[in-house]
Amino acid sequence: MMTDGDADKNMKLIKVIFIDNTAGVVKSSSLAQLIVAGKIVAFRRSEGWAKVGRDPMRGNGGRYGGPERRVPVSNNFLAASESDAVI
Repeated sequence: MMTDGDADKNMKLIKVIFIDNTAGVVKSSSLAQLIVAGKIVAFRRSEGWAKVGRDPMRGNGGRYGGPERRVPVSNNFLAASESDAVI
């Protein structure tokens, strides 16, 4: 946990609830590590409190076994769309 004297003006601090139900703030860069370590049960987002294990969390993503759904962008995309433009 950080104190006011530890805060750097360029660092974002996140309000959290630890596993012992105490409140505190942590560096945003430390949040993911603390969640994985099981030391945090909730943290404050702009929309409100996010509960670990209940609410969606950012991550490295998982494996997707389905078909590719993204459409590739070709180098000719802009040239074709500019020539098709209606003025």
